[in-house]
Amino acid sequence: MAMCGLLVCVLMVALVGVGLTSPVSKSDGNTKQGGILPQLLARREAVRNAAENIAKREQDTQTSMARVERMSHLSEDQREFMSKQIMQAISEMMNECPDRDYQGWVDFGRRSAE
Repeated sequence: MAMCGLLVCVLMVALVGVGLTSPVSKSDGNTKQGGILPQLLARREAVRNAAENIAKREQDTQTSMARVERMSHLSEDQREFMSKQIMQAISEMMNECPDRDYQGWVDFGRRSAE
């Protein structure tokens, strides 16, 4: 916590120092457009995005390794069965449509005939 406060103070001192030493435009007396602050903010955003990407890749790698580890103790037949079951479940989810009440009605009719 104290480390964050120290970093913020150092950053503020650096920004104030750069602001005081930056050239002044002769036309209106304002500091030059596009100074160091936008550059620092852009770098901070780039570093943050890179850190998020690295964390996401690491999580994806861990997930992938866990999946391989879970499947490694299964026999070939069990893996094939699991793959078929997963594909069937995905297919059923993709094929759900508004006429599922009709499909239920057909199943109901079949059951009553038995």
